[in-house]
Amino acid sequence: MITIQLNLIQTMGVAVLTILFGRWLGRKFPILEAYSLPAAITGGLFFAVINMFLRLFNLVNFELDTSLSSFFMVIYFTTIGFDASFQALLKSKNIVIKFLLISVIAIIVQNILAVSLGSLVGIEPLIALLLGSPSMVGGPGTAAAVSPTIADLGLSSATSVGVIAATMGIIMGSVSGGPIGSSLVQRYQLSSTDLDASAQRVEKIKIHEEVDYLTTDRVAKMIYLTFICMFLGTYLTELINWGLGFIASGMSFPVYIGPMIIASIVRNISDNREHAIVDKPAINVGSTLALNLFLSLTMVSLELWTVLEIALPMLLVLLAEMVLTLLFAWFIVYRLMGKNYDAAVMTAGFAGFGMGSSSNAMACMTSITDEYGPSPLAFLAVSIVGALFIDFFNIFIIFAFIHVLS
Repeated sequence: MITIQLNLIQTMGVAVLTILFGRWLGRKFPILEAYSLPAAITGGLFFAVINMFLRLFNLVNFELDTSLSSFFMVIYFTTIGFDASFQALLKSKNIVIKFLLISVIAIIVQNILAVSLGSLVGIEPLIALLLGSPSMVGGPGTAAAVSPTIADLGLSSATSVGVIAATMGIIMGSVSGGPIGSSLVQRYQLSSTDLDASAQRVEKIKIHEEVDYLTTDRVAKMIYLTFICMFLGTYLTELINWGLGFIASGMSFPVYIGPMIIASIVRNISDNREHAIVDKPAINVGSTLALNLFLSLTMVSLELWTVLEIALPMLLVLLAEMVLTLLFAWFIVYRLMGKNYDAAVMTAGFAGFGMGSSSNAMACMTSITDEYGPSPLAFLAVSIVGALFIDFFNIFIIFAFIHVLS
């Protein structure tokens, strides 16, 4: 077998090439974009599959230096902290807080199902956990970030399991979110109370901050601010883990928890200032770049051959997660959110990010509102919860489960 060893710079080159290839695939096959699959996932998965076959046939073995993956991961999760505006949450309608609480319950239910069913089909509990909220609600970013912690406990296939499950989750969420919302609208003969399409466009502008002309100075300032939060946050992580040692022996959080908390503190201080500290459009540049590089480095290093033995049990658990999420959406989300048109649209959005990402949620809700009329309230609730807060809560719940199971 030929061994091809790539250093750090060469590995970064491969990672970027897979992103560009993923974008090309998205243009060539529009269905990939319809499923909201990131270019880093599609391009990186293509490389991982080729790498698997080359290794299984004893032809080529790639040795990659992906040490920068954790660096980009910390950057990305720090930027998630900048999204956690509790002032915006408290100022929003009570329905947003209710939707957040329901989503937190869904995270716990997903994890309980994954671990319980996983044990029945012969999957290690910690590996099975990755088939729950880390990959379902969390999506590829959270799954890839949590996996190394589980891998460090001696389960080397964790990253491959987590990322593959998250990719399948995106597809399941994209396919099922729109139909479940549409079914509710048709079954209960619901209709939008606001048929003025301009109202929805105005609300979307409020939710997704206005497109602004960015300067290098603005982007640079936010990158510097991110690094400062990362610097201070690492000490906070050490302090938290030191305190946890007295409360729960053996439990510890990964390094990005502290930076994420520091960033959220900075965001909420910024919200109370006349001149904001946090420039979200500028931060989004670094966040998007970090996420793409983090995902791409994770994808190209996947050892898919390590999950072949549990492929069928994995599929069974993921299908069960899809059924559970859809039942939860139909019987819990729709009913508790008001049993009206807005609730039906929120149900579609919940199915989208409950098995994928906030992009999935937006696409699922748009498919409903384009046909039946606008629902600004649904976009507001799902955007605040799915794009800003759910990852923040998900991380802490996941590590609570890891502590219990390890």
